[in-house]
Amino acid sequence: MGILVRNIVYCAALAVLSPWLAWRSVRTGRYRNGLRSKIFGCSTLPARTNAKRIWLHGVSVGEIQLLEPLMADLRRALPEVEFIVSTTTDTGMDLAQKLYAQLPRTHLVYFPLDFSWAVRRTMRNVDADLLVLGELEVWPNLIAIAQQLNLPVTVVNGRLSQKSFQGYQKLSRLTRPMFSKLSLVVAQTSEYAQRFVDCGVPADRVCVGGSLKFDNVSFDSNSSQVRSLAQLVGLHEAHTVWVVGSSQNPEEQVACQAFLKAKQRYPDLKLIVVPRHKERFDEVYQQLASMPVQVRRRSQIDQSLNADQWDVLVVDTIGELRWWWGLAQLALVGGSFGSRNGQNMLEPAAYGANVAFGPKTLNFRAIVELLLAAEAAQCIPSLEEIEGWLLKQLADPEVGQAQGQRAQQLVRQHQGSIARTVEQLILFLPHHQCAKSGQGKRAA
Repeated sequence: MGILVRNIVYCAALAVLSPWLAWRSVRTGRYRNGLRSKIFGCSTLPARTNAKRIWLHGVSVGEIQLLEPLMADLRRALPEVEFIVSTTTDTGMDLAQKLYAQLPRTHLVYFPLDFSWAVRRTMRNVDADLLVLGELEVWPNLIAIAQQLNLPVTVVNGRLSQKSFQGYQKLSRLTRPMFSKLSLVVAQTSEYAQRFVDCGVPADRVCVGGSLKFDNVSFDSNSSQVRSLAQLVGLHEAHTVWVVGSSQNPEEQVACQAFLKAKQRYPDLKLIVVPRHKERFDEVYQQLASMPVQVRRRSQIDQSLNADQWDVLVVDTIGELRWWWGLAQLALVGGSFGSRNGQNMLEPAAYGANVAFGPKTLNFRAIVELLLAAEAAQCIPSLEEIEGWLLKQLADPEVGQAQGQRAQQLVRQHQGSIARTVEQLILFLPHHQCAKSGQGKRAA
């Protein structure tokens, strides 16, 4: 299928979906920002210097956050390089503004939809020497036009789930040429690496680097960011803090019901809920505020609270979850009881929290297997069993503390992915003075 045919297919799909997208936009406020750049390509950026440019792309919040330490290491290795950071979602751009907008030689853009005119205009205006895609954001027109413009396209922290892999295999006549044009894939595991090869990436362009998520964590629960949040809401050592993060419906209500039952026996227990999507902030607050409990919203705290002024905190801000995890003795990673297939459980694990998650964690299968094998986390089989798990942990906190120590140790043992990834990426900028690097081990 050529570029023209794909454009026709995309236009037809957009026409069919436009009523639904318009309804979603009105209902949730999504899809509005950056729409012109997504459809027609980004406008002209500041003229580049003689320095090379690296274009880093992360779809949304998780990927944008994941790219931060990778960029930091690239800056150390290539101090004169300019960076373009792109994202697809509004929340991704909100976080990118916080993390990158003030950095030198860094520009932010919205990632184009896969229309050839939008991709070509964006690529010409970005004028990058290397495109780095977080996890798996490959599109056929994007890859084809990048090849025409001699722009190397790489995938870092590469992950290809069984479901996605089977889908690509069914459409292999259409997708194999796209995969074959990738310049490099740094996969999380050997299993993922083999799937990329089976999808068409030449074996000598695939290597195993491990998961960047192991490196993008903090071990210090006494960091300034964590301490400032504790002071903001009046927490101290006598409190037991349960954080339910990256949650989806109905995880928040079930957690709050379990909290109410447990608080009768453990009055110093506090619950912090961090919904995954900002369009649900109001909904979650209203749901929990209707229950017999003191609920506060993070966004409405303008001066430090006393701990007796709240029982449940709804964190309705973007980009803070990684620090709220640092306050947790108990951590329930949401998105794991419904259709989302899990969220990152390494951040609470690195702090040494007592980590649990639901049974649906397909997107983090390799990490989950490591944690469970090391007895460093627990899987709660169903929503109905959250209350029992909570009461059991509160009754015997030493067991959870030991589990947290094992989790923290496991995360430390698996670090180093960023360094291995940087070693591979700088090979695409051979004329730059950079830190000495070696060729990573290729894996078919």
